[in-house]
Amino acid sequence: MLFKFTSADLHNATIIDCSTGAVVYRISTAVPGGRSRSLSASSLYSFASSSSLSRERLSSGSQKVTTLSSREGLGLAEITWEENRASLIRIGEEVLAGSAEIFDAAFIKVLPDETLIPTRMEYVWRTTPDSLTLLDDDGEIIGKLHTDCISLEDELFPASKAGAGHSYLELGMIPPTEVLELLVSFLLISALRERMYWITRYVYGQQSLSPNSHKSPLRKLSRKASRSFAGIRDTLFRSKA
Repeated sequence: MLFKFTSADLHNATIIDCSTGAVVYRISTAVPGGRSRSLSASSLYSFASSSSLSRERLSSGSQKVTTLSSREGLGLAEITWEENRASLIRIGEEVLAGSAEIFDAAFIKVLPDETLIPTRMEYVWRTTPDSLTLLDDDGEIIGKLHTDCISLEDELFPASKAGAGHSYLELGMIPPTEVLELLVSFLLISALRERMYWITRYVYGQQSLSPNSHKSPLRKLSRKASRSFAGIRDTLFRSKA
C-alpha cells in the first residue's frame, strides 16, 4: 500500500490511499489556545466524547494533541504531547503511558550512521538523516518514507523543485489490523527525527569549517550532535516511574 500525505506538516495532513485516490485518514494537531487545522466539528465532538483525559490535559496549557481520525471524522487514535515528548497515547480503546509502551526502548541502537528503533509489534524503524525505513523481524525492508516526491503512473519521482512534492509512506504486506498502530508509531518517529537531525544538518552543512580542528565550531557541534541523539532517545522513551 502507498499513502500520500497532502501536507509537508505530517501532523496536520490528510492521508490518501494512492491505489484508490480515496481519503483514508486525517491527521490534525490541536495546540493550547488554538484550533486544530484540519479536524471537522464532528471529529472534534468524537474526541471530546471519547477521551476526556486528553481534553483535561490539553486544557492545562502545556500540552498539544495529535489526532488520527477516519475520513468520516471518527477519532481512532491520539497522541498527547508535553513539549516534544509523547506523554499519553490512545489507539482505539487502549491507552498507553507514552512512547515507552509503543517502542522497545531497551533494544534501541544508536549507531554512527543510523538509529534502529524496535516497536512492540516486532517491526523496526531504521532512521538516518536522509531516510526512514521499516524493517520486519528478519531485517527485510517492508516500508519506506519517500519525501518531496511526485507520483506519475503509479511511480514515484523526486520533485523537480524543492518543496513541490509530497511525502509518501510505502508499506508492504502489513495486516490491516496493524496499520493504525504503525501510523501512530510513524508520527512518533517523525517527531523524533526532526529533533535528532536538525543539529546534524547544521553541523555538516558548514563545509567551510575544518572538522579536524580540535577547537573548531564544527568539531564542537559534532560532539554536541552525538550527545543529543542519546539524550533525545532517553527523554522520548523514558518509562513512567
